[in-house]
Amino acid sequence: MISEKSIASEFKGFWNESLPLLTSSFVRVFNEANLNDLTEYPLTEIKRVPIGSQVQKHDLVAEFAFQLAKLAQEKSLWIDELKLDKNNIDSAYLSAVSFLKKYSTEDESIVLNEKEVEESLILAEQYDYFIDKQGATNVEFSPQVAGAGFLGLCKADLSIDDTLYEVKTVSRNIAGKDIKQLLIYLALQHSTGNRRWKYAGFYNPRKAQCYKFSIDHLIYRTSGGQSTSELFSDIIDFLCSRGIELDTAF
Repeated sequence: MISEKSIASEFKGFWNESLPLLTSSFVRVFNEANLNDLTEYPLTEIKRVPIGSQVQKHDLVAEFAFQLAKLAQEKSLWIDELKLDKNNIDSAYLSAVSFLKKYSTEDESIVLNEKEVEESLILAEQYDYFIDKQGATNVEFSPQVAGAGFLGLCKADLSIDDTLYEVKTVSRNIAGKDIKQLLIYLALQHSTGNRRWKYAGFYNPRKAQCYKFSIDHLIYRTSGGQSTSELFSDIIDFLCSRGIELDTAF
């Protein structure tokens, strides 16, 4: 089955028709208007985590940090407490490698060097601080979202109360495809009859930045006045349609 990331990046005809105002100019303004610098929080421990000179496996470091933060949340531990038990480190690492299968080894050995492990732990701490600052009552990593049509069961990144965050541990700004990916998750959840999230956003633990916006407002602005339910219905109908041909010119 095709992934939600591919759907967000391809099918330009559908997206241009459904979200005609989600242009490069809009995305540029979106980045400027919605960005929050988390290092500016009063008395914050949140900090930027630049890529170290000895860090080469950027994707594995990011995924390992995510899995560490997820496990810490599930066990109600801080990262400083979690890392004291090697079993926790091994469990989070195996989850990361399972997601990024190219790093699998026969003996399940850790292929990260010492500096990469250290940076993963520092990145994982940023999740601790970020979630703590939200004063959240309901936090869930990797919330499952039912599939539809040719898109199977999905896992989003991070749900904090009524907000769904997509985690982007990257150096670039948010792109239109990132917004579309979030909208796919939101449409799938909406189709169950239970609208779980009122807000959505992006969190970047490396750059110490987050974006948060009203879902209804974003859809109204980018669709040319459609309601949230109308756009979400269009997305679900598209996913359930037959005879779809991939638009590879992107």
